[in-house]
Amino acid sequence: MDANDIQAMDDQLIIEDVARAVEENEFVPFVQPVFELATNKVIATETLVRWTLPEDGTVVPASAFVPSLERTHTICGLDWCMAEAMCDFLGTTKSDAAKVSTGLNISFQHVEDKGFAQRLAATADWHEVAHELVGIELSAEAIQQDERVVGHLIPSLIDAGFLVIVDNFDADVKELREVADMGVKVVKLAASVWRDGTAEQVRRIVDAAQELQLTLAAENVENDEERAAVAEAGIPAAQGYGLARPMSLEDFVALVEA
Repeated sequence: MDANDIQAMDDQLIIEDVARAVEENEFVPFVQPVFELATNKVIATETLVRWTLPEDGTVVPASAFVPSLERTHTICGLDWCMAEAMCDFLGTTKSDAAKVSTGLNISFQHVEDKGFAQRLAATADWHEVAHELVGIELSAEAIQQDERVVGHLIPSLIDAGFLVIVDNFDADVKELREVADMGVKVVKLAASVWRDGTAEQVRRIVDAAQELQLTLAAENVENDEERAAVAEAGIPAAQGYGLARPMSLEDFVALVEA
């Protein structure tokens, strides 16, 4: 038995365990807020999956099972599980948290599904959730990987009224204009740009985002010093442990209502 055989066996065990966990509702959405820095107001959230074991409450990190689901092309079912859960939350909560848009992280493999936007619309409509409150987060790398992302997936989502969010954006103004031309309205700026790039580079991106009417947010802001640096650079919004860690929906409601 070689390493590939062992990997295949491990993947199969994980797939079987994940299928059981989905049936038993062990996967729950957590959210990490995005803050407007000038007001400290929560303006959006990013949805993250958490697997809590019922035996002892252990939280299994996504890194322990998502790679296997990606390799075996079974990740899309879990994505839909999270989409359903978040639409249910937005449609049923009486809190102001229901007015905050949420970004869903999806696998690149959904590009194979030409009916993805229509199915998402049906899910949102079933829960009576306005489409503009639901966003799909796509990495800048994913957009470059397959022409179907730009040719079909993004246009179909925008036509259905959903937000398209580009995360981990690490390019410059030319690429930012290309993203805006696609109809994208929200761009999350990678730390490799705002933390490690030159002040001139960051300023060009901030100015271009304002001109293009893009909402710009800094990712991975880890402490108060970085938060101050991001604000000083003119980036209007931010997300990261320095502002808030991922939290349960109950804790998110409490945060919004505080």
